[in-house]
Amino acid sequence: MLSVITVCYNSEKTVSGTIESVLNQTNSNIEHIFIDGNSSDDTLSIINSYREDYENRGLRLVVVSEPDKGIYDAMNKGIKLATGTVIGILNSDDWYEPNTSAIVQKLMDRNPDTDILMGAVRIHNHEQKIIKKIKKSPWITSRNFNHSAMFVKKKCYEEVGSYDISMLYADFDWFLRAMKKGRKISYTREILSNFSVGGISTRKSLKQVLYRIKDRYRAYHNNGYSRFYMGECILQEAAKYCLVRQ
Repeated sequence: MLSVITVCYNSEKTVSGTIESVLNQTNSNIEHIFIDGNSSDDTLSIINSYREDYENRGLRLVVVSEPDKGIYDAMNKGIKLATGTVIGILNSDDWYEPNTSAIVQKLMDRNPDTDILMGAVRIHNHEQKIIKKIKKSPWITSRNFNHSAMFVKKKCYEEVGSYDISMLYADFDWFLRAMKKGRKISYTREILSNFSVGGISTRKSLKQVLYRIKDRYRAYHNNGYSRFYMGECILQEAAKYCLVRQ
């Protein structure tokens, strides 16, 4: 089973698109876990309005709503609740391609020693499509990280550990930690998810940009990378600054 975890908070404007992308999967061996941060808008009522659709498709729906300590705390909760052998994390303003779950199952079955499967993403900026982020080199590098297109065996999460809730780039830090521990990573050039830019990771104030550079470098430093990777962090944020339209 594929466990899809969606963390949400006051997501009434976008959560329907996320839900429908899961309901429209060509493969129905899925559970969808929502970890809601005690939303004050109609997010929960929208999710619950789809219960019959989940039942008709044979998908398991789990909804938890309570205060949390941030997005990565909520993700950690979802991972603990997951009953599938493979876990994907899909934010409440992102969506999967219709054949995503079928591709994941096929590739995981074909490569049973794979711990982490990483796909390509299509990145959106409001209504404007920006880029397709696809692995081009034959080597495994930190640049290939696409969290919304990352599918991890639950056993791997248990072995590598939880997301560090003190970090902005805790997902990236976790990926570097998994690489450091020698987990088997496979890639596909297939687009598995659509990612919407927004939130603190794309705010353009100088203070936020400097904070993101420092936090990304912290992930590199925590996992034994050299100080030269500070340059990589600056380049990443510069590229994001140029691409993202506020």
